Amino acid sequence: MDKPTTASLVEALKAAGSAHHDYESNALNGQHDEQWPGWYAAYVLGRLGDFVTPTVLAQWLEEAPGSDNWAETAAGYIAIKLG
Repeated sequence: MDKPTTASLVEALKAAGSAHHDYESNALNGQHDEQWPGWYAAYVLGRLGDFVTPTVLAQWLEEAPGSDNWAETAAGYIAIKLG
């Protein structure tokens, strides 16, 4: 499988963030999802294909540095990890 572009990763991570917020708000009644990296990984891989295993992507998402624009920062981190 081809590696996703950084732009496609940003878009998928932003969409995952929006969907996950809805999930936490409604399905979890406002509770924080401790398993969020796995949730995001499944969502992103569902959109972009299996460019890496879910376990590896979840680990990278958890390791990605925080910032005001986390989706862009995390996408850049993933792109670096993909080489």
